[in-house]
Amino acid sequence: MTLTHADALFARLGDEPLRRVLWAFYAKATRDELLGPVFTRRIGPFPHGGWPLHIARLEGFWRAVTGGPSAYRGQPGPAHAKLGLGPAHFDRWLALWEETLREHLDSSEAEALLTLARRMRVSLERHARLGEQETP
Repeated sequence: MTLTHADALFARLGDEPLRRVLWAFYAKATRDELLGPVFTRRIGPFPHGGWPLHIARLEGFWRAVTGGPSAYRGQPGPAHAKLGLGPAHFDRWLALWEETLREHLDSSEAEALLTLARRMRVSLERHARLGEQETP
């Protein structure tokens, strides 16, 4: 069996480093002036409330997109609709994501996850924009 790039990425990352990155990122994001209110309004105060479930869901998502074992079946695009998100939110999300990745991972893994996030941004931002257009 030949590993794809994504399979190789999860194999290099593993569960624990991925989990650490996610918790570290959301600790920053919830303290951020721009992103914090969005997350707190939707999920509750970090690290309590709905955060353990949210992080578990995100672990499944990132395992899936990096080729690891996952039962993730969510729809990230629609989940970002009607949250009041604009380009500045996505700019900040990527900046904090990059900062966190570079603090916690080797450069090749950090760059690979950053590249995936940059690609995701297009879809997430489109859904956010469309969601706002549907709001009366």
